[in-house]
Amino acid sequence: MDQQDDFDNRTYPVKEDMTRERWAWRVERAGWYVLMLIVALTLLGLFSKGPLSSVTVASDDGALRVEYERFSRNGAEETMTITAKGHPGEPLQVVLGARLLEGMAIEALQPESGPAHSQGRDLVIPLRADNNGEAILYLTLRSNGAWMYRSEIALSTGARVAVPKFIYP
Repeated sequence: MDQQDDFDNRTYPVKEDMTRERWAWRVERAGWYVLMLIVALTLLGLFSKGPLSSVTVASDDGALRVEYERFSRNGAEETMTITAKGHPGEPLQVVLGARLLEGMAIEALQPESGPAHSQGRDLVIPLRADNNGEAILYLTLRSNGAWMYRSEIALSTGARVAVPKFIYP
């Protein structure tokens, strides 16, 4: 039997429309490619932790650096590290933007510093620089919102960084 005959329409034993069959095969193949793309993006961190999600942003003067996950899931727990630079022993204040706090709840922060207070809708967390002039704040956050949250983290010295975050429902 000729190879071309395999792609001809048949009526026995079952009626076949090979044009429609070939179209269905193409759609199935495209579906497999889309599925493999989604799996690859998932492994790279598009939906949670990974190279696409992990990001470090720093202020222009280098006084403020924030390490966080760009993508999160509602209800997921994650960490954020804020590194502030100042003069040795100097008190510093980290200001967490209100928009970030609308989508995230602070579960824990280390080191526990003096009492935090609000400044408008923002949260101000006091820190003290060590002998090298550096203060590091570790936050454990839980996502409690959905969609895009564009916020900012700032220092009392004026350094600030944008912290955009997407939370999947």
